[in-house]
Amino acid sequence: MIPFNPAVFVYLYIAEMFLWIAPLLILMTLLIVVRIFYVARKEQLPILKSFWQHKIFAVFTLFILIITAVSSFIAWEFLTIKRELQAINKPDSKYSQQERHQKMRHNFVLEHDHQYGEFIFPKGTLINRYDPSDSGEENYPLILSGLRYAKFPEPIEIAGILATKIEATRGLVELAEDQEVGPIHYYSSKYGEYGGWVVDRTMPTMFCPKGSIALFEKPSGPRTDINEEFWWKEKDGLEAHFKPSEWQFRSCDNRFEIDILPAFGTPDAIALEEAEDVRRAAEDRVPQTIVKDGVVMDAEPVEFTISFYLEATNHYHFSAKKSGLAEDYEKAYQIFLQAADNGEQDAYYYLGIMNLYGEGTPQNREDALIWFHKAVDAGNSSALGMIGTMYLKDETVKNFDQALEIFNKAAEKGDLTAEFYLGVMYAEGLGVEQNYQTALEWFKKAGHLQYGFGMTGQHSLSIQAVINVGQIYAEGLLGEKDPKAAEPWFEKACYLDSDIACNLWETVRN
Repeated sequence: MIPFNPAVFVYLYIAEMFLWIAPLLILMTLLIVVRIFYVARKEQLPILKSFWQHKIFAVFTLFILIITAVSSFIAWEFLTIKRELQAINKPDSKYSQQERHQKMRHNFVLEHDHQYGEFIFPKGTLINRYDPSDSGEENYPLILSGLRYAKFPEPIEIAGILATKIEATRGLVELAEDQEVGPIHYYSSKYGEYGGWVVDRTMPTMFCPKGSIALFEKPSGPRTDINEEFWWKEKDGLEAHFKPSEWQFRSCDNRFEIDILPAFGTPDAIALEEAEDVRRAAEDRVPQTIVKDGVVMDAEPVEFTISFYLEATNHYHFSAKKSGLAEDYEKAYQIFLQAADNGEQDAYYYLGIMNLYGEGTPQNREDALIWFHKAVDAGNSSALGMIGTMYLKDETVKNFDQALEIFNKAAEKGDLTAEFYLGVMYAEGLGVEQNYQTALEWFKKAGHLQYGFGMTGQHSLSIQAVINVGQIYAEGLLGEKDPKAAEPWFEKACYLDSDIACNLWETVRN
């Protein structure tokens, strides 16, 4: 199907009106011409002279001729467009053939090795690409410009990683086996004149398990000259700006997937298209309803329920946090309660937070614990960290033994809060024997790049964990003072916008 919009609809409607008017105008024009010819012969005058003797009649005639020409042109255009639209869905039409050729070149398997930038894609690689310059001609060359995804026939090294798949647009690489990957980079607004990516000197490599996704930062390519002909067309071959050796590794993550479409015409691709057709047909048949506050309202296809949780989080973050007004917090709290009553378990954590800090409801630590425990039962590991924090710091419920037990459980699930406060407990000897070596290990885990270092922001506990590691080395809490070991940790925290760390970094360097 081609894109359609109301403007096109109005144009076609007007054009169809002209299609009906045009024959009448043509007939009227012919009658006028016959009339002029008849009068001229009767008065024995040249046709043009006879025509201009009656000025009003002549002007009217010219007007009719112009209107006839315009309406005939519009009517002809409409007929042409109508024929083309009718031909689009025919399997043997020009448009269907062009669409087929485009699909064949969008998703295909390489029949031979292909050079693309600095990398050679091996024969048998499944390619997904989009090329805006491909208008569907039969003999258009099969190139890799517009590369989006690639799945290799067997593991191959790219960007220093043994990989099975890549997503070229975002710099994602799927690992073919367990690997140590590095060097690691993080983003700093303080690095360079305009900010930039810094090599993390605190940890040269990161362990990434098989099947996880390595995230890279891709340096910007060459600037495009918009005045150059075909400026929008990407290069192919050696001229392509595809240089994985320049990609800067950030971290590994198992929350991402690289979904590659099968090659056009294969059984998998046909099955996928058939399933999509069935889904669309089902959407057209199923009446849509909106359910809220027990009221069912008809709408468009696909049945869904409005989420109180999403409404509450939007109000909490964009209204209550921004204004700081009690009534905004109260409204957010009431919507979270509705979400919880509606079985939306993600609301439990926010209800715990709001009870803990007295946002939108009177401060109630017992209720906060109840909601946090509900969130834990629903699978929220962050809530487990909050429970441990309450047992560690809150005077009304303080219990180091329970805090230690809960933090250990949460840390097994990779919870930042738990890792950080386990470091605090071992560093200060809270409920455990003081052990700086164990504290150091937990602080290093909490200072890991996976906790939001990069362009998406930083987590304050992670930055504090990085500073704590530096201080353990700088103050000699493991033995002798080691400013050299402390320096990269203070540098990292400084680049992540900690002024305290910047001062400490300056101290250990001098």
